[in-house]
Amino acid sequence: MARTNKWILGGIVALILLVAGLVWYTVSTIVPGGSLPATALSAHSPYQENGPYYALAANFPTTTPLSGNANAAALSSMRGWIGSEIAQFKKDTGVARLTPAQAQKQGLANGRKYTLDIVYLEGSSAHTVSYIYTVYEDTGGAHGNTFFKTFTFNTHSGTLLTLNDIFTGSYLEKLSALAGQTLAQNLGQFATASVIRDGTAPEAKKFSDWFFDNTDFVLLFPPYQVAAYAAGPQTVRIPAAGLQGYLRKSYP
Repeated sequence: MARTNKWILGGIVALILLVAGLVWYTVSTIVPGGSLPATALSAHSPYQENGPYYALAANFPTTTPLSGNANAAALSSMRGWIGSEIAQFKKDTGVARLTPAQAQKQGLANGRKYTLDIVYLEGSSAHTVSYIYTVYEDTGGAHGNTFFKTFTFNTHSGTLLTLNDIFTGSYLEKLSALAGQTLAQNLGQFATASVIRDGTAPEAKKFSDWFFDNTDFVLLFPPYQVAAYAAGPQTVRIPAAGLQGYLRKSYP
């Protein structure tokens, strides 16, 4: 299994640039929105769907280090999330029902399409395995939008973990302080104290995208959350030693 310690801060940005490469794949049939057929599970044939005015692509694992039912449950939860993202994209854009006149009005001409690309990386620690998804959407605006979704599983129990499972005490305040300090240093000219403060407020929803990479606890922030769009997505790596007293004994 590839470990994310082979990619560093710039890896997230590079990943986003790579999603465009998925678009070159072709597909022979159009699959109903939200469904992920068994044939999509080939490691060499990620899910694709093309319509006259849209192109969808999703890459995801076909197995995990988890055993038995836990492996099946993990794969099912990730496939279910991808199916929901596809269905929501179609619903929000209405792209599957556009008439030629409507498509022309929305600028979908000369081969331009609305796109949804989903790719992933893997991360691991002594007791966890994580799947880190980057989602890129282009729905005709000035630029596309990027966000993340992470799934972290306990490799012994197979449980899908939450922050409350791995932390104790006033950990949100600790994460807020550490993330804020790191971002203020990393962002340079893009650092705006009020934006960083709002984006790292001690609320669980602000830290929804996370995983373990060996002994590092890693936080991901999409564009706009902690800085202007031009700054791109941000990664904050916190050594486990810096979270002593907050991490439960089973982690990382």
